[in-house]
Amino acid sequence: MKRLCIKNVGPISEAEVEMNRFNFFIGPQSSGKSTIAKIFSTCSWIEKEVATTFNEKAVSSPEEFVSLMVDFHKMDTYFEADPEIHFQTDSIKIDLEKGTFNVQLLDKDNYRRKKICYIPSERNAVTLPELQGFEFGPTNLRSFLFDWFNARDIFDEGHKTGILDLGVKYYYNADEKRYKDRIEHVNGKTYHMPLGSASSGLQSVIPLIVMFQYYTGQYFETYDEKLSFQTDERTRKISRYLIDNIVLKESFPDYDPSDRKRFIQMANEQLENRDPKLHLLYKKYQEELQRLTIPVISSFIVEEPEQNLFPDTQMELMDTLFSYCNGERKHELTVTTHSPYILNQLNLLFKRFDVKDKENVGVDFDEVSVYAINEGRVSNLKLQNAHLVNPEYLSAPLDKIYNLYEAYDKH
Repeated sequence: MKRLCIKNVGPISEAEVEMNRFNFFIGPQSSGKSTIAKIFSTCSWIEKEVATTFNEKAVSSPEEFVSLMVDFHKMDTYFEADPEIHFQTDSIKIDLEKGTFNVQLLDKDNYRRKKICYIPSERNAVTLPELQGFEFGPTNLRSFLFDWFNARDIFDEGHKTGILDLGVKYYYNADEKRYKDRIEHVNGKTYHMPLGSASSGLQSVIPLIVMFQYYTGQYFETYDEKLSFQTDERTRKISRYLIDNIVLKESFPDYDPSDRKRFIQMANEQLENRDPKLHLLYKKYQEELQRLTIPVISSFIVEEPEQNLFPDTQMELMDTLFSYCNGERKHELTVTTHSPYILNQLNLLFKRFDVKDKENVGVDFDEVSVYAINEGRVSNLKLQNAHLVNPEYLSAPLDKIYNLYEAYDKH
């Protein structure tokens, strides 16, 4: 379990939440849903950097932390009133308070690397053909677009993918001069339509489906092929650290880093001579290098998945996203939403899990956190004994409408 506490950041006056494998935040516009998601995303990234490099100074000052939030997540003016952030997991503790910033690595042995995918509400920007050459700066939209460009490459004309039960398939045609993202209707009404000419709902949901398919599947199968120079350089640094601390220091009590080349040669000679102790240490080094450099799950943070979608489609989308996350790797999902349909579908997913429905996707109630945000504070919407998201909260908008409706009959 992860705990996140926030005070005086943007619209959030005070919020304390337990982050689970699946997290949902609902509330009015500008209530602070995305603020919590963005802080969680940033703290998760810092956790990954620190836990995989053993460098507690990966982000070293309050100014650097705030700058990271402001630049990447466009949170200008959010940190002007004595902000306070506390984030703790089994691996790390992060504290921003009273102008100080501290990071403490709690457990350096059990963290498993993850791919963090932030999918912003502006995801339909992928329909603009000029994006690939446009410079966005170090923002979450830029990061999402890089992830998108990697994901869509595998969905060529020979590998089209269906989109929910909407009767369309998406594919990427690299040979097109301008509009490379295409859809076709399976009933034959349209073929080779540019994604940018499709409905706003398709422009919103197709990037979601493509991203989830790729980053819960083939991404892990082809990860080594996608290594960037930056990632490769980071891997070399991690490898050097592990060789020094696992192999050389344990094998040679007189190890001197200034004479590293000679000790490496000695270690290689012992490996060639099948020294049992060195072979065990080298195997441990290989296991640790894989743990720290190869992602094992994806953690998705999604803004407003319901965007421009009919209620039935929103509910089907939730089933689909959970089906992707519930595979062998146990991926993570955090969602900000305005839609009660999304949370009502959660209740159905809980029920399916509880009754052991093998035909439809379900989700364990205990793996989900659900919070409402209003006036800068959060409230827990889970009813523990009933295994439900609070139905009174979900029905409140309709109740309000019908109460107003009935009031007219009383006049």
